[in-house]
Amino acid sequence: MSKRRLPYMPLWVEDYHRDTRHLSTEEHGAYLLLLMAAWEAPSNSLPDDDQTLSGLAKVAPARWAKMKPRIMTFWHLDGRSKMWVQKRLKKERRLAVDRKQKASDAAATRWNKTKKGDAQAMLEQCYPSITTNTKPNGFSKRAGAQKKSDICELKEAFADG
Repeated sequence: MSKRRLPYMPLWVEDYHRDTRHLSTEEHGAYLLLLMAAWEAPSNSLPDDDQTLSGLAKVAPARWAKMKPRIMTFWHLDGRSKMWVQKRLKKERRLAVDRKQKASDAAATRWNKTKKGDAQAMLEQCYPSITTNTKPNGFSKRAGAQKKSDICELKEAFADG
């Protein structure tokens, strides 16, 4: 995934419903498809071209001509760039890019720290007052020796007798 792409687009359902209750089912579909197309576009906007807009909305050009006035009331035509811009979409895109950058920075910071790879180092990090390099008092040299199983001990006991 490129650094500019965002795989999700936040949709505030309550806000969306409040603003679009007057749209038909077909108009809802066309509007959402336009929002998604603008979200994915590097400019975060749509060209001022009815043929392109009808294609993005997945409706015939004649049908687009009828629904355009209702749908494009949610958009603003930037006179300089000749692109349709949706104010809320721009705001959400900026927030999403900021969140993605912060998460990326946090991950880089986390992964670029110097790590100690042994268990002793981990124990010292968790419990700095505990050291396991020396044996605690009271252990004999045989304390670390492998114990014999009960069966081996029984065999030895009966073999001597």
